[in-house]
Amino acid sequence: MDVLSDVLRVVRLTSAVFFTARLSSPWSIESPPSDQLARSLKLRAESIALFHVLVEGQCWISMEGHAPLRMEARDVIIFPHGDAHVMSSHTGARPRPISDLLPSQPSEEIPQLDYGGGGEATRFVCGYLHCDQRFNPLIGALPTMLCVCGQDSARQSEPSEVEMARRPGVILADADDWLAGTLRHTIEEADGARPGSFAMLARLTELLYVEVLRRYMQQLPSGHTGWLAGVKDPEVGRALRLLHARPERQWTVEDLAREVGASRSGLAQRFTELTGEAPMRYLTGWRIQLAKHLILQAGLPIAEVADRVGYESEAAFNRAFKRHVGAPPVAWRKKSS
Repeated sequence: MDVLSDVLRVVRLTSAVFFTARLSSPWSIESPPSDQLARSLKLRAESIALFHVLVEGQCWISMEGHAPLRMEARDVIIFPHGDAHVMSSHTGARPRPISDLLPSQPSEEIPQLDYGGGGEATRFVCGYLHCDQRFNPLIGALPTMLCVCGQDSARQSEPSEVEMARRPGVILADADDWLAGTLRHTIEEADGARPGSFAMLARLTELLYVEVLRRYMQQLPSGHTGWLAGVKDPEVGRALRLLHARPERQWTVEDLAREVGASRSGLAQRFTELTGEAPMRYLTGWRIQLAKHLILQAGLPIAEVADRVGYESEAAFNRAFKRHVGAPPVAWRKKSS
């Protein structure tokens, strides 16, 4: 069982490009928090991540609580939590809300945003990735920003930025590797305006996001905590795979430790340290997320959903579901669909 793939299957990651931009210096644009963006785009997703692919030029990314980050052509910035941020040609410029610049009516073609003072040009492909469900261990494991930058760009940066590129949250892409190649295809699709570009860009950015998650997980340093660190850990990763492979089993920590080949207390402590939750609490949360997926996508009777996710009775499942979601399964399905 591939735990990351299993989670992405259940949360149903979907991508869309909502505009391309040609910005001429000086310029500064502010992107709102994800809840405001969801309302303006009429999205009902529980989780939204924003991304910007810098096709040409350079810019600064500013965000509360972080030092400004400089981007170069072919860099990608992802905001996994959809936090508000400012993109600008120069730091300190007064930003204009992005909502003022985007077309008010939906279009069958990708909108082109033109804005700025007429100086040096910067071009972007901008979009969002949304999930049907906010599976907190995955979302909570990610930093506020993920930046993909080329090795050459990192070598030419100031020392502080090179140091930043070595920290979790910044992914280095070699010019000839898969990630850089997919990024090139994304830029070509945005430039080409060929039939099917809308769909191609959506699929390509989904692939980019999943690859960035894998790279981020692989480069996590020893001692780092979070759900992705748990997936990477030999013992906790094995426990997660077992829980995801058989969520219907009546697991105990003793059973799980025996299957993993660890002591009960050692596994419970390590699992909680890395994921932030005790094993059985994690299992309960995963069962509810899986149940939401089955209720909406498979259209199964509630009793069958309860059985598939490990509840011995429909009544027990209804109580657990309402405690976590705030509404019983039937009412939640009616509202969500």
